[in-house]
Amino acid sequence: MIRSVAVQTIAVLAAVVVVSLLSGFGRMAPSILIGGVVALLNFIFLSRSISGLLTPETAVAPLALIFNMVRLVLVMAALFILIYLKYAEIIGLSIGVTVTFLVVIKAGYFAAMKKP
Repeated sequence: MIRSVAVQTIAVLAAVVVVSLLSGFGRMAPSILIGGVVALLNFIFLSRSISGLLTPETAVAPLALIFNMVRLVLVMAALFILIYLKYAEIIGLSIGVTVTFLVVIKAGYFAAMKKP
């Protein structure tokens, strides 16, 4: 399912970036792409850490909690630096994160509605 979400997210992000470029919001396009990619990578790492927590062989819950907090701080620091140096716009980052979030929600909804 992770691969499917990643492919769908990349396709939707590409479409949104192209629409942004064609509509005259050229400076916003890289921000949308960065926001979407950061959110997608965060989703992938989060799903791996959760699946690692659920396997009985690896009882590393405190280590996983620390890793998740460090990852969150690093992502926030990187985004803050990009915004501070004016390489990315807040609106574009928000659009990219929202696109990724909506694709994940859609994939989860359809996976839940699938009959076993």
